[in-house]
Amino acid sequence: MSNRRFHHVTNSAYWFPNDDEEMDRLIGQHFALKTLFGGNISPYVLNNIDLTQNAIVLDVGCGPGTWIMDTATEFPQSQFIGVDMCDIFPNNIRPANVSFQVGNVLERLPFQDNTFDFINARLFIVALKKEEWPILMKELYRILKPGGYLQCIECGMLDRGSEFIKMAGRAFTEIISARGQEPYVAFKLDSLMKNAMFNLTYFENKDVYLGRPDPLSKEFLWDGYNIFKAVDSVLAQHMGFNLETFPNFLDTLYKEMQGKPEATWSFSICIGRKTQ
Repeated sequence: MSNRRFHHVTNSAYWFPNDDEEMDRLIGQHFALKTLFGGNISPYVLNNIDLTQNAIVLDVGCGPGTWIMDTATEFPQSQFIGVDMCDIFPNNIRPANVSFQVGNVLERLPFQDNTFDFINARLFIVALKKEEWPILMKELYRILKPGGYLQCIECGMLDRGSEFIKMAGRAFTEIISARGQEPYVAFKLDSLMKNAMFNLTYFENKDVYLGRPDPLSKEFLWDGYNIFKAVDSVLAQHMGFNLETFPNFLDTLYKEMQGKPEATWSFSICIGRKTQ
């Protein structure tokens, strides 16, 4: 098992690495999600917000900044701000309309009320405990302008496929639950937004099939496999493997992800509007 690097933010529930290998995975995942949902920002939002007229956009939990730099290049007339609890931001290459700040959404972000036209928040599933989701939604509602939109994307669990796949997916689900997190938050985004006073405007769940030969399926196969690899020490301890046997589990997982019945993963997108 690898010697991975993790953050040291004491009040954060995030338990994935933040090393270069993980940044590579997040970058690949970004482009897979962009293809899956037909762009970085839902067409529904783009039909209602003009990002060619100096809009202000926030990417919360931006990580290495891949989404924000990609999107800022598409809309050079708007201003983009990325926030994350760890400074893993790019230092050398960034569009002129992008800036980054360190901040924790659970401790109030350093922005005034009604600041942003659009907020992007995705894959907080392993970053928040169940009781912290309403805090996230309330804070994003605060800093969003009236008429502005929040776009959230979250993944489901790997619970469809062979018996081996379902066993591996159960282990992941159990770990998330044991940490006080919500493994099925992707299917609760709509209610979380409504409870935070958002007007729910769009929700869609999409399946991805890890064993199919098309390029997008291969991207999600690579992402799914590397998620299990990224938290190898946690999974190995939970599943009763040791240093010598866990790589064999990963090898079998990779093969089973491409077998029958089809290993199926899902992602949900949910969009809410602040009305006042």
